[in-house]
Amino acid sequence: MDIITESVKRLEEFMVNSGCEETGIRLDVDPDACNCQFERGACMTATFGGRTAEFVTDSPIRAMTKISFMFGAPLDNPPTRGAACAIINVATAFFCLSRVRRACPMVSHGTCMKELAEELAGRRVFCIGPAPALARAPGVYQAEDIGSADIILVNNEGIIAPDLGDLLARTGAEKRVIFLGPSTAGTSRLMHEGHWCPYGLPMLDAAPDPSQPTG
Repeated sequence: MDIITESVKRLEEFMVNSGCEETGIRLDVDPDACNCQFERGACMTATFGGRTAEFVTDSPIRAMTKISFMFGAPLDNPPTRGAACAIINVATAFFCLSRVRRACPMVSHGTCMKELAEELAGRRVFCIGPAPALARAPGVYQAEDIGSADIILVNNEGIIAPDLGDLLARTGAEKRVIFLGPSTAGTSRLMHEGHWCPYGLPMLDAAPDPSQPTG
């Protein structure tokens, strides 16, 4: 199973006959964004219905498009898969299916790291997608391979891997899976997977108190 194409199918089923799938979405790049500490790349934004959400990627796209561009599309390369994730993120935020739209401010990074370390303490962790920041998490042991891990983490680079769904199907039945950061928010919600982004900016566009979690 391809997680991205399956998420698109679920979003299409949710939006059927709403008319929103034909509304324009602007894909752009935010050079001033403060990325999630567990993500690497350029911040691609998707704006729809007064909401803006993001997906961090090495292959950002700038374009005017619409949600329906994804329906039935092959999504077989990193740029289109990343664009699909960005659109999923803003659409699920607009419909209040996902609470996270954008990364938290840098002031929240330390607290987020501390709480994640507490969540992962004493367990062997394997991250699908490079996340060098995890090396700074106190007391977190990173497994050398997915088979020896107790918990599987998936970040922005991991979620667009074409074999992710099959990999999790083979190894995830007896392991906990946690998707990290704002880039994975919409897809993880549609796929009913665990998600970690306690300080990410919420559905509404008002800026939150950075010292408080958003959910």
